[in-house]
Amino acid sequence: MVVVMAAENEQITEPPTCSGCEIEMEFRGAGTMRTVPVVGQEIEFRQYSCPECGRGARLERREHEEEWSRPIL
Repeated sequence: MVVVMAAENEQITEPPTCSGCEIEMEFRGAGTMRTVPVVGQEIEFRQYSCPECGRGARLERREHEEEWSRPIL
């Protein structure tokens, strides 16, 4: 995964590649959530989907400086 820096020091991650079609996935949305409501740790996420087969991928990070990675289920 390649990461480039934007003007505001925000990391922009290149979209993941679909494991089935081997094409670049399209960005579908982003947001934040808490692991436990109110007191939990905040997780930032980005969602992608393959325009060819419809498979999806979700990248997450817990801290702003952390690299984006796929969640461990």
